[in-house]
Amino acid sequence: MLNKIWDCAIYCRLSKEDLNKGYSESIKMQENELKRYVFENNWNLVDVYIDDGVSGTTFERNDFKRMMEDVERGLVNCIVTKDLSRLGRDYIEMGKYLEKIFPEYGVRYIALNDGIDTLNGEDDSIPFRNVVNDMYAKDISKKIRFNLRSKMKDGLFIGAFAPYGYKKDPNNKNRLVPANDITTEAIKRIFSLYMEGFGKQKIAKILTDEGYPTPAESKENYKNGNQKIKMWNSNAVHRILTNEVYIGTIVQHKRKRISYKVKKMKDVPEEEWIKKPNMHEAIISEDVFWHVQDIIKNRSKLKFRPGHVVHLFSGKARCGDCGSYMGYFYDKDRKEPCWKLICGAFRKYGSKACTMHSISEEKLKQVILNDLKSISGKYVDKTQLLKLAEDSVEENYTEQKIFYEEYKRKLSDLQNTFKQMYFDKIKGLLTDEQFKMLSEGLQKEASIYSEKLKEIENEINAENRKIHLLQQAVEKIKCIVEMNDLTRQMVESLIDEIEIFNDHKIKIHYRFSNPENYIS
Repeated sequence: MLNKIWDCAIYCRLSKEDLNKGYSESIKMQENELKRYVFENNWNLVDVYIDDGVSGTTFERNDFKRMMEDVERGLVNCIVTKDLSRLGRDYIEMGKYLEKIFPEYGVRYIALNDGIDTLNGEDDSIPFRNVVNDMYAKDISKKIRFNLRSKMKDGLFIGAFAPYGYKKDPNNKNRLVPANDITTEAIKRIFSLYMEGFGKQKIAKILTDEGYPTPAESKENYKNGNQKIKMWNSNAVHRILTNEVYIGTIVQHKRKRISYKVKKMKDVPEEEWIKKPNMHEAIISEDVFWHVQDIIKNRSKLKFRPGHVVHLFSGKARCGDCGSYMGYFYDKDRKEPCWKLICGAFRKYGSKACTMHSISEEKLKQVILNDLKSISGKYVDKTQLLKLAEDSVEENYTEQKIFYEEYKRKLSDLQNTFKQMYFDKIKGLLTDEQFKMLSEGLQKEASIYSEKLKEIENEINAENRKIHLLQQAVEKIKCIVEMNDLTRQMVESLIDEIEIFNDHKIKIHYRFSNPENYIS
């Protein structure tokens, strides 16, 4: 094995959080150090892969994916990083790569500063180090969220893009000012048309015909290769008509990330939104805005709108040809009336947007069920899953204890820091104002750790907690193995997106890795 030719990939990463902390280390320093190591061992250097300013909590990194493609093509059999955290900070994903993916491809992994080399066999410290790295990422995420929430409460705008019709103040990026361009005119036009009695879909058509840019088009960094045409739609009109930003109110915290590991967003209940009125110049008067809200409320009572029903594949199916969502309609002209999905662009704009193709919900359901049963039969071992469930429950307890000890240590450090600050105040090294400012920050951080300790204590001490978790895992395994029916919950859990093409082909993008997801 020592005489084997090693074709090496050097992987470097530096996150925005690292940069914000003022770390002196640069990507170039990582690269030079690792190149020197590779060349000193007379190994082949295939390429250097760099993700600069990307968090380690996600593995959706451009150069990391490029490196893994080279691994799959057999070009790379050794990966070298400065340390484990450069590869990633999500201990679950890290375990998958180190224990499954790398061994499957015969890839040797070296974390230089951590003294880890998989050629020397398993290192029992790796799982613990991965947990610590993951905890660091979680801690950083909490601090960022806390700072952002504080800005929201002060009425400061923190979005990446200014709302349609506004721009960020050149002298203050957290303040909005009207853009005073065609987008501002579009806002006024939308409210005017709605008060004249036009519906949202009709307004969308008028805006498209009159050449007003869509909100997506107005964003400088907007890129969507799937969307061939950019047209207004009723949802965009509705969002503008109901957005209080246009009367000078900042409304934030409408959505939040599921967790620091998961980039997908979830809606926040309206009572938890953060609102601050009179924070910038209004485009629409309050009288007009609230009158429009009354009209919307009254119109909604006039008719049943099936679009508000969450069907089995609502929001999951897209047209594979134009990228539009497949909308639902009830086909009552058939011998057996049924719900169908049809290309949304064709339904709204006709053949100039896309072709007419549809599929019944029942047919799509059966196609996916058959595919899932096939996958389950090939790859799912029920006995192994039960063993994994037992192990995962035990690991959950072990992880909680590790978190508990780490939070206790951090809380103790904060308490010691507070004591030292108090002594510095007595000695005259800190003024009363400085002590107050610093102590408030420490107390807030300490309260966070105290709350986490209570949460973990409750989970660890709860009676029958392990039995309950195991029963839940067994029920999930049963559903996975049998696949007798497809529910909305299963669709949410298993499927990311479904593409339906004009030539009757269906492409299913699962939330798990499956090479056989293209169905004719």
